[in-house]
Amino acid sequence: MNNNTEFKMHNSKELVTKFRSLIKESNINFQLSDELLMCFIQARKCDLHRATKLLNNYLKTMKNHPELLTDLRVERVKHVLISNHFLSSPLRDQHGHRLLIFNTLNWDMRVCSLEDMFRTAVFCFQRMVCEPETQSNGAVIIIDFKGFTFHHFTHFTPSFLKKVADLVQDAFPIRLKGIHVLHEPRVVKFLVAMIWPFLTNKIRNRLVFHGSCFTTLHHYVNPSCLPSNYDGWLGTLDSMNFSHMLFEKDNANIFACFN
Repeated sequence: MNNNTEFKMHNSKELVTKFRSLIKESNINFQLSDELLMCFIQARKCDLHRATKLLNNYLKTMKNHPELLTDLRVERVKHVLISNHFLSSPLRDQHGHRLLIFNTLNWDMRVCSLEDMFRTAVFCFQRMVCEPETQSNGAVIIIDFKGFTFHHFTHFTPSFLKKVADLVQDAFPIRLKGIHVLHEPRVVKFLVAMIWPFLTNKIRNRLVFHGSCFTTLHHYVNPSCLPSNYDGWLGTLDSMNFSHMLFEKDNANIFACFN
């Protein structure tokens, strides 16, 4: 173990100790591990007061929407995962970001409801931020709207989209470094118009629309970590099922205390 690693470990323990003292008066009835607390600390760049607010927001959201944020076992989201609507590149991008792909192709809402999709997105976020490297480097999301229709659009309401925006921006401990939209049909413009008022300027500036132009996507995400469907150097989307993230030896589910 080199001196730099020892310093980081010592600094992390010190941060967690200070964080525990800050949240002591919040009457939190969960046994929160050091790893979980560190996740919230990293999400707010070690600003403990902002991390405390983030944790309280998460617990408040969990209380208000238990159907979406509690009991997130594999069994509850398996039918969505096997449908290949959520995929993950086995490689990080050039900046160390974890890459998550949301794919709407062949989305049968009778099998995978909008609530199922939201719950699975939270499940995937939880699994990704169990990785210390993702906690510090963040994640990039690709939303592939191929196959998205007006029928799908009619299920989205302003209240649902606000719930999505609030969770991602103010409650969940993940650092979103970019959101890239592909194959968006015209109806997506109305979807964006609905969610736009709920987005912060930071997220707005990180939202990029590419249509079917993968060259512009490559300006942000190196093709070495992209599937061949996006002119990347890896296999097809079907080979990137999120299940490979579920069985990483070193990444236990640190959110299990909420289940």
